[in-house]
Order: sequence, then C-alpha cells, then structure tokens
Amino acid sequence: MSGTVAVRLAGGRVLEVPEPGWCTGVHEDGRALEDVLHEGPEMHLEVVTRFGPQRVLTASVTQYPFASIPARRAPVGSVDLGGAWFELDAAGLVRLADGLAGYAGRLRELAAVLPAGAG
Repeated sequence: MSGTVAVRLAGGRVLEVPEPGWCTGVHEDGRALEDVLHEGPEMHLEVVTRFGPQRVLTASVTQYPFASIPARRAPVGSVDLGGAWFELDAAGLVRLADGLAGYAGRLRELAAVLPAGAG
C-alpha cells in the first residue's frame, strides 16, 4: 500500500480507503462501497494494419476491495479479449502469456507463406 485516497460514495459520503501502489489514483465518484475500484495503468497490444494501428488486447490490474463476494476482493489481472473483460489470477495471466507466445509462433508460420511486403 502506498497510502490512502478519499473516495466519494453514493449519497455524498467520503471514505478514506487504502491505496495500492499500482493504482492510478483515479476513482469514480458516486459508487456504492462494493463498487469502489482500484485500477492500474492499462497496457495495450496494437498491431499496424492497412487501416492504421488497431488495439487488439488491453490488460491492467484491478481490485474491488469492498466487493460483496470475498473472492473479488483480491487484485486480479483484467484483460479485454475481443470486447469482453475477463479477470485472471497470476496463474491465469501466465497461461494467457504462454498461449500468446505459442500463437505468435503460428502467426510467424503464416507469415512465412505470404509474399514479402503484402499488407
């Protein structure tokens, strides 16, 4: 933890909550206590296409420290996969990274059969 932050809850109540060092410090006002969200900086994977750069993957660390479901209170990796967000623990993020590394090899195989300079 790197300190505390004041979060304005629904109804105007202000609550001081512990702030993890990875959190960007941006908290949406007017949420219910269980919806208070810590978010780390987003990282993006972009590919350059003939239509310009396209974002294909976004990930960050998130945490709902006051969630009504205890399992949601721990920090997780939140990953946008095809327009839907998924929460992954550390092992899940490693499995995703391993899958992406394997997929990168398959993409290189596809690239090898294309003519150089194709699009």
